[in-house]
Amino acid sequence: MKRKSIVLTNREYKVMEILWNHEKALTINEIAELSSDQKVSTAAVAQVIPRLLKKGAVHVESFVSVNTKYARTFLADITQEEYMAGEIQELFQKSGVRTMLNALVHINSHDDNNKLFQDLKLFIQEYEQTGKDESS
Repeated sequence: MKRKSIVLTNREYKVMEILWNHEKALTINEIAELSSDQKVSTAAVAQVIPRLLKKGAVHVESFVSVNTKYARTFLADITQEEYMAGEIQELFQKSGVRTMLNALVHINSHDDNNKLFQDLKLFIQEYEQTGKDESS
């Protein structure tokens, strides 16, 4: 069964990005400390985590001793790739492939577009080769 895509606010995305970039479960304080954004304070993370839990983006992994108290640690339930795939799929459904590619080409420089086209050609070749292998 395909999972419904999750919509994240900018601040939720910043918290998720920290979780995606670290291989261990993190406490709210650790997430805030690892952020390079001053707006992602401990208080901000404490507000964001319940929303991420409700959306199914994270889960409580464990409880760890911190000084004389216990703190929950959190892990992401979706990968950054899964999140991006959901975002891209939603954009494709709203506007279509041609419109998205047109927008992508218009925001890039000429050199970036040349690289994009080379990457797309290589991707298409690899996709076609993989498709032939699977149908054999």
